[in-house]
Amino acid sequence: MGLFDSDFNIENYVRQRIPEIKNLENRELFKKIVGGSVIEFYKHVKTEYDALEKRVFEQAPKANRMPDLITCVVPAEKYDLTDENMKPLFAEDLGETKIDAQEMIDAVNNGREFFLYTCMIRADFLELEKLSSAGRIFKGVIESEFGETPAEFILKPNEKYRKKAEELYKISRLNYLPWRSLNLSYFYKLFDVYVVKIEDWDEQLEVEKVSVEFDEFSGRILNRPLPLWNIEEVLIKANSYPQPAVDRKYYEHFLYQKQFNSEHKYLLKESDFLIRNIFWEGGDLYIICDSDTPGDWKFYEFLPAPDPKNYENPLIGNEQNESFSRNMTEYFGQRIKTRTEVVRFFNSFKCMEHLNFVDAKIIDERKIFESYSMEKFIDYEYRTGDRENFFEFSFRPKDEDFYLNRDLISFLTTEIQHLFPEYNCVGKLV
Repeated sequence: MGLFDSDFNIENYVRQRIPEIKNLENRELFKKIVGGSVIEFYKHVKTEYDALEKRVFEQAPKANRMPDLITCVVPAEKYDLTDENMKPLFAEDLGETKIDAQEMIDAVNNGREFFLYTCMIRADFLELEKLSSAGRIFKGVIESEFGETPAEFILKPNEKYRKKAEELYKISRLNYLPWRSLNLSYFYKLFDVYVVKIEDWDEQLEVEKVSVEFDEFSGRILNRPLPLWNIEEVLIKANSYPQPAVDRKYYEHFLYQKQFNSEHKYLLKESDFLIRNIFWEGGDLYIICDSDTPGDWKFYEFLPAPDPKNYENPLIGNEQNESFSRNMTEYFGQRIKTRTEVVRFFNSFKCMEHLNFVDAKIIDERKIFESYSMEKFIDYEYRTGDRENFFEFSFRPKDEDFYLNRDLISFLTTEIQHLFPEYNCVGKLV
């Protein structure tokens, strides 16, 4: 706690110190001097300090960065279609999934598994890792209007939503922005359910319901999960004719500030043209590309952070607190060199509200780690061969039963991996 920290109250501090003075005369003198003039002087200095801090913070250079990504999962039937902050990753997820009985029977009879639906398992990473590698078969039934038919099912990790990270990685490069790791903890709890065996089934009957006995996971299953994020795809029409750029080989496309919501962030989603540069100036967007004709542009619009109270599951994202040190580190590309900087780095993330940082140490042993990389699609370095040493970061969970704890430390170690490419960054709970 610092002298000018927002949580430091000098009046409470003085009040707590007074009883420690045994001599009554000294106590009275202390109250008059410190309780009067000193407190007023402190308040004046703190006001000036806060003003200086604000001025320095506003004038410090800020690096261009990817907008914050926030995710959540809700039961599909409970999603509010008027939600202005969180949108489904795929619009088709809002519809009912209809199972084609003929295709299902054909696949199973030919020894192939048949996809039925996606579920979410509220379980720890290590439990799900063991489940994924076991090739386990679950019993259950498939129901029609005339009864139930026994069947067998398997689970496979869902890759559909995780691949959105790779898509956003490409979008960051398209927009000439440095990459920020995405906290996709919920997406690592999604599993696809496949039927591999079914007893006699009339191909003319429609599948009305699938019931799987998930055994020890039964109380932790969400059968119709709807993954959400704070992104909406928008189309913005060009309203001006492109002008030749300085080199006369490319053209400058201009989108006016009034075409965007000033409170939202935007990333160009895709383009059929060769983008040479893209930048914002005074709220207006300039796109330099090889097209000399006006066109419409597809954007990802990042919506403001929603109220967590509107969702039954916690909102999980990669948000970081704004700070002078963070701005300077990002702008000048400084490396982390001390333990204090490591602590400051981790504590800047909002998801640390679920964790406490404990320690960091370099180890050379290979063992089963409690974290995983959320960015396996990125190569951190060009050299070949495995990195020999591991940089292990340990955390203490504030709620030991929270099923996302190890996924959160996986996100944090994935993010700090960018700063320590010479090590394998891993995490664990203590």
